[in-house]
Amino acid sequence: MTFAYFLSTELETRTLENLHGDISMDVNLVPKTIRRLQAAEGYLELNLPERALAELNAIQDQGPFEAAIALLEGEALKTQQRYDEALVPLKRAATLIPSPLNKRAWRSLSVCYRESGRADLAEIADLVVSAEEPPKETQRVVRIAIVPLPLVSQALKGIFAELGEQRNSG
Repeated sequence: MTFAYFLSTELETRTLENLHGDISMDVNLVPKTIRRLQAAEGYLELNLPERALAELNAIQDQGPFEAAIALLEGEALKTQQRYDEALVPLKRAATLIPSPLNKRAWRSLSVCYRESGRADLAEIADLVVSAEEPPKETQRVVRIAIVPLPLVSQALKGIFAELGEQRNSG
């Protein structure tokens, strides 16, 4: 996402706005929010969802980071096996994050649906992920012939001799 910084003369406060101008955030909070998001992601990698949720809940102003916060919150709840609760933030993340970058949210949604006994919705989430996946490369077959060097030498002599005869006759 691209954001533009501007100084509001009316309010004389620094604000962060996205290009559409619909999400604003105090610029002074941006570094703190980013640090908290990084900490939450790290806690999830360490399988510490409680700490991840504590970091996310400490964010004062979501601003343009709402999608990332929703995704991490949903994944923390999923890690705690609170699948029904995880669905709400994961749905929000899947709709806020543009496609194809939202695959992570859709994969987590699929797991939560499946674990909460909604296999039909899990299949739909899987379809969304697989529909956006690039086609897999076809397998290429490379054939290698191992020919002893004297045979290659003889074959090249024969080819050059034929080429010479064609040149002399042409």
